[in-house]
Amino acid sequence: MATNPSEKANKPLAAVEPAHQPVTVNPVSEPARNSQRAGLLTPLAALWPTATRPEPPKTPEKAPPPTAAKPVKVTFVLHEPGAKQVSLCGEFNGWASGSTPMKRQADGHWETTVVLAPGRYEYKFVVDGNWKHDPLARVNVWNQNGTLNSVAQVRP
Repeated sequence: MATNPSEKANKPLAAVEPAHQPVTVNPVSEPARNSQRAGLLTPLAALWPTATRPEPPKTPEKAPPPTAAKPVKVTFVLHEPGAKQVSLCGEFNGWASGSTPMKRQADGHWETTVVLAPGRYEYKFVVDGNWKHDPLARVNVWNQNGTLNSVAQVRP
């Protein structure tokens, strides 16, 4: 006996059991159990053996604030009894020949005192318009003009 195709459409379909068991997901209020770790959600440190786990970085101790080096009074002296005018020039005054004049003393030497921060400074004297390195300086260095500059090392 042939069945009418329209008859099949009117018959209710049989209920089919699902092929897999239903999955239960923890609600937000219920914490996950250790057996429920998920690959990417597991902290990386939990995957390392304890022996190879790196130590967390230590918080550095606060260092005391750096103290600025106090300026030092430095006296420059040049024995030049026949000079009419002497000035001190160097890195500390932009090599300006008239900015730091020296005072003549009774015994014929010239003197001036400047305040400098600790460091290394090159300098020269200008004696009656002529540049002259300090003959008593412990250190003299050649400059780009082929002449000597004297060096003062100022310590705190």
